[in-house]
Amino acid sequence: MTRNGDIARRTAAVLCATAALTGLAAAPPERPGPVVYVANLHSDTVSVVDPRTGGVVDDVPVGDGPDSVAVSPDSARLYVTDSAADTVSVIDTRTRTVVETIGVGREPSRVTVSPDNERVYVANVAGDTVSVISTATGTVTDTIAVGDGPNGLAVAPDGSHVHVSNFDSDTLTVIDTATATPTATIPVGDGPTGVAGSSPAGV
Repeated sequence: MTRNGDIARRTAAVLCATAALTGLAAAPPERPGPVVYVANLHSDTVSVVDPRTGGVVDDVPVGDGPDSVAVSPDSARLYVTDSAADTVSVIDTRTRTVVETIGVGREPSRVTVSPDNERVYVANVAGDTVSVISTATGTVTDTIAVGDGPNGLAVAPDGSHVHVSNFDSDTLTVIDTATATPTATIPVGDGPTGVAGSSPAGV
């Protein structure tokens, strides 16, 4: 071996050892591309679709009757309401495996994540409640009574309130997230379902 070759080999060895000691990878793993998640109510799975190819790249088994999904703001977790199991399945989006199963209220129908990624809100349509899950502990920290048949919910852009549409009572419940209590019940149209919020223009 030439002297230059020997130096190059030793340099490579030092770099590899340094990476191991510092916990740094020699080459960071490539970030996964965009995907679409589909809850399959009668298959008890979540399909992972690659929108670039239009193909299903994975099917993740979850609880009974997956009804809705929500991705965390950092895209690291996917939350799935298992409507027939009264649970929420938590999927690690990198490994595409269920890492937690959390018991919630009766027949969870909708799920959303707070903008700060600290809480998950679940509308339990047969329980007339909203479950609040701590993302740090994976446990339900509050169960909030709302109207009859909650099946839609949205967190305000600033995270201060959650709005819940109550299908059977034709109302919208406004929840203060700081206190986890309802602050208003607003009559709306017949059979409200979806709900969404917006920020003022330019904010």
